[in-house]
Amino acid sequence: MAKPFQELEANIPELVRSQSKIVVRSSRMNRQLEQYVLGLITEILNSHENQRFVEMLYTISKELTINGIKANQKRVFFEDEGLDIMNAEDYDKGIKEYSKKFSEKMAEEYGRRCLARGVFVQLKFHYCKDGMMVEVTNNTPVIKTEEIRMREKMKKSMGYNDIAEFYMDNMDNTEGAGLGIALIMILMKNEGIDPNLFRIITHADRTVARVEIPFTESYVSIRSGEVAELN
Repeated sequence: MAKPFQELEANIPELVRSQSKIVVRSSRMNRQLEQYVLGLITEILNSHENQRFVEMLYTISKELTINGIKANQKRVFFEDEGLDIMNAEDYDKGIKEYSKKFSEKMAEEYGRRCLARGVFVQLKFHYCKDGMMVEVTNNTPVIKTEEIRMREKMKKSMGYNDIAEFYMDNMDNTEGAGLGIALIMILMKNEGIDPNLFRIITHADRTVARVEIPFTESYVSIRSGEVAELN
């Protein structure tokens, strides 16, 4: 049986002290989950004397979680509408219906449907004295069209340092997820963190978004292919 969020929040300091990896799983985003994630990030960064990253890392974690939850709920919506998300004609039809019908109330309902079907988003916080990694996994794959669009947004975002400037230049062809990707990369750049430490990895059965935050010069990125201290 899941513990109440109040009990979980009260245990955050001890949890952070005793672990180097914390995993949170959910099928929907709500205020309680937001507060719990903020509490975890705050405690981890405070314990490593890197409080200045709290706002940035919370914004990034929230953005990636919401994107993952929306992607999962969209897949369930397609299933319920009898549409094949991998079929181009069905995809175009389904996206229009999804955009037209979906609301906050439906998001709550589809959160429950995802939970019932074992569809979820998992946040993993992995940290040590040299750095921290946040990994957000949703256990549904991304379709090729959306993956190509995400890669294009990541590439384009490298040339911007201001989210408002990115939005104005791309307002005609930037959906919510694309704007979120740009936001993450610009936030990292503005904190002096290499935006290449933000990655989206696709698998046949899941999609993984990963952000690494170095605390010291000794941090070795997982991206390097070497065995990092966090691995």
